[in-house]
Amino acid sequence: EMKSIPAARGIQPFDSSDKGEPVALAPRNVFLSNAPNNQHCLTRWTNYYELPIEYRVEIHHGIFQPSNPTLATEFMPDSLPEKRRFLVVDNSVDDLYGQEIRSYFDFYGVRAHLVIIRGEEENKRFDAVEKVFQELCTFGLHRREPIIAVGGGVVLDVVGFVASIYRRGVPYIRVPTTLLALVDASVGVKTGVDFVSDTKGPLKNRMGSFHAPCAAYLDKRFISTQNTRNIVNGLGEIMKLALVRSVTLFELLEKNGARIVEEKFQGEKLGEDQVINLSIQIMLEELGPNLWEYDLERCVDFGHSFSKIIEMQCTDGIMHGEAVNVDGFFCCILSWRRGLLTREELERVFLCMKSIGLPTIHTLCQPDTLWRGVEDAIEHRHGQQRIPLVRGIGHSVIVNDITREEIVQAVGDLESIHQ
Repeated sequence: EMKSIPAARGIQPFDSSDKGEPVALAPRNVFLSNAPNNQHCLTRWTNYYELPIEYRVEIHHGIFQPSNPTLATEFMPDSLPEKRRFLVVDNSVDDLYGQEIRSYFDFYGVRAHLVIIRGEEENKRFDAVEKVFQELCTFGLHRREPIIAVGGGVVLDVVGFVASIYRRGVPYIRVPTTLLALVDASVGVKTGVDFVSDTKGPLKNRMGSFHAPCAAYLDKRFISTQNTRNIVNGLGEIMKLALVRSVTLFELLEKNGARIVEEKFQGEKLGEDQVINLSIQIMLEELGPNLWEYDLERCVDFGHSFSKIIEMQCTDGIMHGEAVNVDGFFCCILSWRRGLLTREELERVFLCMKSIGLPTIHTLCQPDTLWRGVEDAIEHRHGQQRIPLVRGIGHSVIVNDITREEIVQAVGDLESIHQ
């Protein structure tokens, strides 16, 4: 079974016609039925509430420069007895920018309390949540006072999860400091930490929530202090978006990718800003109408069916964007085998990935391991595979009928390409 991915959409408007009569003191929310269509139920109340979600994603230049008051003033509660900020900062960011961050808040007379935690996937555990919780309790964070997360995707995910459960929900602000976080973790509303199951081992993002930030403040200056591997890692998520949504983005990577990596997105040509801006807009277009993932057929799940298994089972430290790209290229082979991509398009994708430095194969690309990805997808996507494939560069389809034999044959093709 295969069908085109529909345009991103949210849930349908609330229909009160079969909910009963509105009650007098809450007519828009509470409905009473004394004779519901159920022989065992005598009375039924239905409570309906729309949760308003609004957050900003802004690109800044010099977010911690004294000339930019944003982080010292935005979402600062008027009720606090003093101007203060509670920040959770990646340890690597603290090494590079810690003094600048502290000086920034000193300049504005804001007392900054910094909690330093480690990034990297192996530290994305509940231990990090508990550490931040202890600091929050000591600090005495108010219910409407935001936490500020400064770091890569791990720190943003951990802090977002903390914010969603501390006092059942407090605000938070994201300041991503890696390319991957700029175009991925900072854009949506998902949070989470990994969990180690007694029966299934490490499971990616198995504990988490949907919790929108107040805002995400992006500054590509942070990319200048990333090493090449981390920048390429971020391009794994950008390549994903290019393959399923945008020929324009793919052509930008094809033409400028190698130079952009070399210049660490700090060049003065338009390509760098176009790549980041287009990636963010595509993500928002896809996530915006479907923030809570009521629609499980999502093109942005491309590269995330097999990668979770590779990433969590890997012992050589594969990074998230690298695993996503390995998954993505394997899905391109599946697409080619089904006639959705031409051989010329497959080779074009391969050459573009290689020119940037993205990995396209891993030792865990074996039928048994990859089939576990299919099984996990079925569990995660409510009983169907819902695996996105590429239907010509820049377009996608959802499939539900990938077979184990198809996986075996595609692995053979993958190995042949890399001989």
